[in-house]
Amino acid sequence: MTPAVVHQKFLYLCAALGFGVLVSGLAVGLLTESRVWALSAVVLESLGSAVLFPILVSFSYDRLKEKWLGDEVWRIFNELSDAGISRVYKDRETSPRRDNAQTRLSEEFRSFENGEILMMGVSLRVFFNPLGPFYRDIETMLRETGGRVRIRAVVCDPANPDVPVRAAIEEAGRSPEHTSQLERDIESTRVTVAGLRATMGPHVDLRLATAAPYCTTVIFPHVCYYSPNLLAPKAPVGLPMILFRSGAHGYRMIQASFEYVWQLPSTRDPAGR
Repeated sequence: MTPAVVHQKFLYLCAALGFGVLVSGLAVGLLTESRVWALSAVVLESLGSAVLFPILVSFSYDRLKEKWLGDEVWRIFNELSDAGISRVYKDRETSPRRDNAQTRLSEEFRSFENGEILMMGVSLRVFFNPLGPFYRDIETMLRETGGRVRIRAVVCDPANPDVPVRAAIEEAGRSPEHTSQLERDIESTRVTVAGLRATMGPHVDLRLATAAPYCTTVIFPHVCYYSPNLLAPKAPVGLPMILFRSGAHGYRMIQASFEYVWQLPSTRDPAGR
């Protein structure tokens, strides 16, 4: 028996006891005219009320609170559903809980068998890092699907004017003669993608964009993983990861943003293809 059940049964017992004492006091007051018994009736009524009424108030409050919370949860659920949002995670990192954004995205890569995946971010280093949480999943997916999966990825061009601004904020105090971590991450992604193309075939296309990506997103045909991006003194910024279902307005807008950046004349292939 759980502590909550024991607590509930104890409240019911106290309520029954308080009600019994209250009824006893009323009965004594009605059935006797003795001054002593009348005083006893008042004491019993007061004692019963003192026990019963707080329990009734607490019980009513809990029920009203549950109903209010239920209505509020239902309202939020409807608003998320209307926006095409199927899930919101607190961030894109892993956590002790089995259901977290990183685990779900890893499973998405492993189970994807056919189609195109669109990816956009500042450097996408978290995905194209041989020691990162998603690289093995992506590598396995490409190997096992034998060319049925294609990836198009967009990251910042080192010539992007936002790169030194972002680097200055994220690496305050860095000496100007030292290459920023952001630039190293972009170069590392370029090298990793080149390695994947050499071993897995030309199934991953990388482009460098001078238009700053304002998000980190992975777009599958059926769902879009989206995490907002902003200038902050730490990376990753830890903002929520939002999942939009295919066909939703948010999904279409994020997909359109990717295609717009991909097709810009200034967006280039780092290999010169």
